[in-house]
Amino acid sequence: MHLIVTSISVYLQMKNLDAIFFSAHPDDVELSAGGTVIALVKAGYKIGIVDLTQGELSTRGNLKSRAIETKNATKVMGIHARENLKIQDGNIENNEKNRKKIIEVVRKYRPKIVFAPYPKDRHPDHINASNLLRESFFYAGLSKIKTKSPSYRPSKVFYYAQHFDIPTSFIFDISETYEQKIEAVKCYKTQFFTDDKKGPQTYISGKSFGDNLEARSIQWGFQIGAKYGEPFFTESDLKITADTLFKI
Repeated sequence: MHLIVTSISVYLQMKNLDAIFFSAHPDDVELSAGGTVIALVKAGYKIGIVDLTQGELSTRGNLKSRAIETKNATKVMGIHARENLKIQDGNIENNEKNRKKIIEVVRKYRPKIVFAPYPKDRHPDHINASNLLRESFFYAGLSKIKTKSPSYRPSKVFYYAQHFDIPTSFIFDISETYEQKIEAVKCYKTQFFTDDKKGPQTYISGKSFGDNLEARSIQWGFQIGAKYGEPFFTESDLKITADTLFKI
């Protein structure tokens, strides 16, 4: 049984950013949760993205092209803030230095909800990022860990799917924002849907990757009676009341 979710307004009431989507690399959020991001922005919520690395180990493209592509995708999604913590790509270590970077950004924006990659994935960076983020979200609430901003812990942590399917706590209906999500993904011209046969071909550069992205979105949408969907998992229980039960 899957919950169909069109908004998460029950949790979004903060003055700063309502939610932050964290990722290991620029383009991860666009691929895995871009439709959800855009839907929340359209609903009037203040949404941010924080990329841990600059994606400098990408087979295709370079730091300059990746930065331009990220800027363009950010504009398409219309989000309110985006930061890059410049942790070393391919070496996302769970250490005090990296935790402090995440803790500071959480305390700075004070989001009610944070999103992170699911901890089981094909890419080691996604696994390591998930574990680093999970611990950092908790430690952000400890006042004896000193940063520029006072302690703060997000109320909810939601995990999004990447290469592997994940157990789903809810599926977000992105039928109205799927096309805009793909527009954001296509901003990463060096990475996806490329016709450039001169450069090295990768797992994500060919047409089949785009076909798979659409097929999975259709499948998740089908599970909730929608055209397209994006799945999320949470370790905590979701509160349902008499007022919200019949809106699911």
